[in-house]
Amino acid sequence: MGDRTETLSRRDLLQAAGGVTLLALVPRLASATSPNTVYEVPNFGASGSGRPPIFTALPYLQPGAKSSQLVEHSEGIVIAWQTDDCPAQFDVTFGERGFDRKASISTAKRPHGKGDSETKINYAAALEGLNLNTKYRYRVSLNGETLLEGFFTTRKPRGAKTRFVAFGDNSYGDISDRAIAFQAFKAMPDFVMNAGDNVYESGLDNEYARYFFPVYNADLAGIRSGAPLLRAVPFYTVLANHDVAVKGPDKHPVADFTKNPDSLGYYTNMYLPLNGPAVNQPTPTVGNPVAIDSFKVAAGDRFPKMGNYSFDYGDGHFLCLDSNVYVDPTDPQMQAWIESDLAESDAPWKFVTYHHPAFNVGAEHYHEQQMRVLSPIFEKHGVVMVFSGHEHIYQRNRPIRFVPGDLTGAKDINSGHRLVPGTFTIDRNFDGDKATKPEGVIYITSGAGGKHLYDADMNQNPKNWLHEEDQNADYVAQLISDRHSLTVIDMDASSLKVHQVDQWGNEVDRIHVTR
Repeated sequence: MGDRTETLSRRDLLQAAGGVTLLALVPRLASATSPNTVYEVPNFGASGSGRPPIFTALPYLQPGAKSSQLVEHSEGIVIAWQTDDCPAQFDVTFGERGFDRKASISTAKRPHGKGDSETKINYAAALEGLNLNTKYRYRVSLNGETLLEGFFTTRKPRGAKTRFVAFGDNSYGDISDRAIAFQAFKAMPDFVMNAGDNVYESGLDNEYARYFFPVYNADLAGIRSGAPLLRAVPFYTVLANHDVAVKGPDKHPVADFTKNPDSLGYYTNMYLPLNGPAVNQPTPTVGNPVAIDSFKVAAGDRFPKMGNYSFDYGDGHFLCLDSNVYVDPTDPQMQAWIESDLAESDAPWKFVTYHHPAFNVGAEHYHEQQMRVLSPIFEKHGVVMVFSGHEHIYQRNRPIRFVPGDLTGAKDINSGHRLVPGTFTIDRNFDGDKATKPEGVIYITSGAGGKHLYDADMNQNPKNWLHEEDQNADYVAQLISDRHSLTVIDMDASSLKVHQVDQWGNEVDRIHVTR
């Protein structure tokens, strides 16, 4: 069993794929691990306000709008941060050995929350024209003085071994969030694949500031403090129900900008690929038109296009989808884009991530399985694995082939009862040990990333995994609901090694997959 009080030294922190040295930042509060910690800087030079800015999100890495295909000399990364609304002149310089190149920086303002007069400024520095699998150093300066220095490593090309971690339903402000962040950091991944519900309860900008950045970009790494994941590696994610959590007058999910002027923090804090389709099922917004217009200015091209996207990393292709209940997965335009995206990829391994699991036996969200209708497309184009969250458990299914029957439930958008019946073909020979080549798609729910757990009575209890509505199909291979956990995946061109690791660092499940 892992050490439940384990921490890592600062030297250990900087052995990861990236990091940042805070040369001038100091905690404004006494505890550097407090979820409400903010950072102030010395008064470097003159500013219009007569005081230095206060960081509400320390610099963190994002893949950026153009990071979809792997193209040498065309790689990009975004270094983003957030401060209070204080005039300041930031500069970002970077290079392989020195700091001979200068990044362009964009800014956008966001209100902090309802009834709060404070405004935040989001900064995004675009570092472009980079080589693949290359370490770059960068420096952030404030009013002409060096504030911090860091480094990152760009995406790996085909043929390079890659490790990534996957988890969802995480940022809640509890100790379990921090333990999972710490275990993810200890795994030293090349990137994080988040399965949604990035912050609770409503995906607000101020919730990112309170629950997300302090945990996944903590200045210390420890089971009680979180880890500096965000400053080390890119963080990919998908939209989920708690990113659009308010119910409108018709009880349908919307982003209500009268109730919460800082809604849809996903679109203003994340900088993800913008290679998705022209959206005909966008995230719905209602409320104060002035607040909505302000949000759209801050989000720019990311809203609503960033709801669906794909990217490559090493030998993997990753398709990321919005599965919220305002989405109709039977929509011909959406299906055509999904099919085209998967068909055009030459990656040895293809993965899909969306929040609402298609094959979930958990009681909490059993009837929200509308994404089943996409299974034949995934099977046709060789998808090996699908990651989801939503149900706060770990559930690994046997390889499945599925023929959807009545599609009425999937078409009934904004309904909580969207189970799609159909015919299962289950590969019961695959065991991930001696039999490692799956006949079908492996669906993994890794939703035990931090929020309170579900389905206590199902923990490693196969007799409770069967449902008459699914003809008692025994498609579940493992279900663990008594602890928080994350998924660690090692990938090369010929194999995948998948490990499930709990909040204390224990391995609780593993499989080996070959082509």
